[in-house]
Amino acid sequence: MPRLPPSPELEWSTDGVPRAAAFGDVYFSREGGLAEAAAVFLAGTGLPETWRSRDHFALCELGFGTGLNVLAAWSAWKKTRLPHAKLHISSVEAFPLARCDAARALAQFPDIGDLAEQLLARWPVRACGPQRLWFPDDGFSLTLWIGDAERVLGGMRGDGFDAWFWDGFAPARNEAMWGEGIAREIARLSKPGARVASFTVAGGVRRALEAAGFSVEKKPGFGAKRERLEATLLSSLSCGEGASHSEAGEGRADAQASARLNPPHPLAPSPHGRGGDEIYPYISAHPRRVAIVGAGIAGAATAQALARRGIEVVVLDEALALGAGASGNPAGLVMPRLDRGDGPLTEFFLASYLSAIAAYEALGVLEACGVEERAGARDADALADLLNDPPLPEDWFAAFGDGALYRRAGLVRPGVAIERMLRGAHMMFEAPVASIDQAEDGWVLRAPDNRAMLKVDAVVLACGAALTRFAPARFIPIALSRGQIEWGAGAAPERAITRGSYVAPFDSGVLFGATFDKAEQEELAAPSSESRIQNIEMLQAIAPEIAASVDSAALSSRVSYRATTPDRAPVAGALPDAEAWLAQYADLAHGRLVTSHAPPPAHRGIYVFGGLGARGLTSAPLLGERLASEMCGEPQLLSARTLDALHPARFLHRALKRR
Repeated sequence: MPRLPPSPELEWSTDGVPRAAAFGDVYFSREGGLAEAAAVFLAGTGLPETWRSRDHFALCELGFGTGLNVLAAWSAWKKTRLPHAKLHISSVEAFPLARCDAARALAQFPDIGDLAEQLLARWPVRACGPQRLWFPDDGFSLTLWIGDAERVLGGMRGDGFDAWFWDGFAPARNEAMWGEGIAREIARLSKPGARVASFTVAGGVRRALEAAGFSVEKKPGFGAKRERLEATLLSSLSCGEGASHSEAGEGRADAQASARLNPPHPLAPSPHGRGGDEIYPYISAHPRRVAIVGAGIAGAATAQALARRGIEVVVLDEALALGAGASGNPAGLVMPRLDRGDGPLTEFFLASYLSAIAAYEALGVLEACGVEERAGARDADALADLLNDPPLPEDWFAAFGDGALYRRAGLVRPGVAIERMLRGAHMMFEAPVASIDQAEDGWVLRAPDNRAMLKVDAVVLACGAALTRFAPARFIPIALSRGQIEWGAGAAPERAITRGSYVAPFDSGVLFGATFDKAEQEELAAPSSESRIQNIEMLQAIAPEIAASVDSAALSSRVSYRATTPDRAPVAGALPDAEAWLAQYADLAHGRLVTSHAPPPAHRGIYVFGGLGARGLTSAPLLGERLASEMCGEPQLLSARTLDALHPARFLHRALKRR
């Protein structure tokens, strides 16, 4: 399949209703799309009455289309929600509309014009990476998943949805959207009592929902449609997290095989569904107060994500002020790593880039100069393949000279970004944390003299290489590399240029580097002349005309340390109890099935976030949001296999396999 999702071919009626030519069906009723959304989907799921007394409500839509149903729900939410409540909508779309087409379709609904304007201003990028949009003034987030509905749902983890809008094109014209597999996934991902609404009462759809454990009713329809569908989940045929199976027996066998090859990692599912504290007793869901150890970009991104949920955040750092570690460089590049394959990290790298651009634009700190990748930075054939079958639209990624141009990429000044991300947090500087002790109802952070500094419900260790100072996290294989950058006067390029190393326009001059030297430990190291020579040689290789304009004696330099993992992927997730985890899954070392149904052992309420390497600025916003979602029991914004590929327990799993 092409890497870029297909755009729909539209036909427009004289009254402004779009019609998908491939399916011969309209996006909404000609008798009133907004009224249809209220009558079929809101009323069909008991909204807004159902969420009036709820702190959190999670809804999933199949068929994002023009965004009209989402806007109808958002409008009702604004009028009826509790002041502190949060609405999370996940929506799936296989054929994303262009912003201009959505604007044309939504223009006929002035009653929601203000919300439509906000959504259109943040309209999702046509790309297969999941994208989350926050509208914090209304306590509302929208996560858009682009792709085939059954594949997307089959990759999700959790059981957290309260309601579903099932709104594909008519079953007779779009059978793939209405099969039994979809109904099973809806059941697997729902809380008991979850409600489903749809405009269709086709027999196959009703039977699929009943087989999946729903009670199904026909209700009076909207407009020309005589009937519509409402369904309520009574039971579930769930086959396990992140996996879908066509038969219950087959599901059990596949689940066992999956457990043997890839045991469950300690995650924090919704505390109120079939998961929760009874099955996952180590999880502190919806913490009121969270400590973050580390005030770099990882800690700041997590603090921002938690603060927008109304959680009290305390950030501790042993430095005197912000900017002491790797996040203290004067500037850094934000650009993607685009992979040719379809592995779990492909999703992560694309989604993190889209998230970073959106986050830094919202903060007003992105200097979108563009980044030119010149041939030689990767295999030429691989780059050519990506350009021939791109994962991003042309206004984001295109051929340029003998390489490629990332048009929306650019420069971010970490100090400014971190300061703005931390506006909602309480700061504690000169506050080294020596140990974290479990209390009856939380955790106590202690100073080197054993003094109790703080008591919290949950802790995030986002302290770079210092992560492994804490005994429970020492199993995580963090390695260090020393990096030096240079900046100063010079002929500034129009855009950043990269080919292994990079050069970027900075303060009317240039910033370039960086070295990668293995280091045994993090220390206060002064810049070296050898590293400067190395950086200048790299600059001469990628941009000799710029190198000729630089006075090496007048340059400024800075050294920092990057924390990396052996597989070059970050670490983000609940911290496993390594000793107990290895004991529980010891059968894996002998190729035997895991028979234990106990939850994966973990340290209740402790999370780790690190190993960002040289891509911290690009990775941090997405991973901060990922951790906050887990801590609050919300639907995740990454697939199950991607979450597992980033989870710290992956190293314990590999240790067992090596045995």
